[in-house]
Amino acid sequence: MHPKRSVDNFRSIHHKRPFIESNLLALLHYLALIAVITLAVILIRVGGTEVRNAFIAAMIAFAVTWLLSYIRRLNTKCPLCKGTPLLDCAAVKHTKAVRIAPLSYGTTAQLSLLFTHRFRCMYCGTGFDLLKKSSIVRDKARKS
Repeated sequence: MHPKRSVDNFRSIHHKRPFIESNLLALLHYLALIAVITLAVILIRVGGTEVRNAFIAAMIAFAVTWLLSYIRRLNTKCPLCKGTPLLDCAAVKHTKAVRIAPLSYGTTAQLSLLFTHRFRCMYCGTGFDLLKKSSIVRDKARKS
């Protein structure tokens, strides 16, 4: 018998909506960040009022998407421990918590969720997979 891979140990999420909303807002936030950086470089090199206005609009979009993303991440709770896995706080981290060196645990979890649709809660250490079918959904499908 083959040993279980660590991916197989990831749990499903019954209520995916908060995580999907957080994912979309994070994507918009990172796109706004790219727009701000790009327009800043263009503004420095070329200048002009049109570029300046676009840069200001991108800064406003960046600030608004950060605020909306922060509020959504604050309200997104771990299904198991009820912590906020997408937002860092001063609580003690689990030994299985994953972090990319210059980033915080919450940002790492958000990027992991954005690119792989999986994340590991930094408080309970449990891995969750957004694409894995929930047992509740599977049971409903079997009954109908």
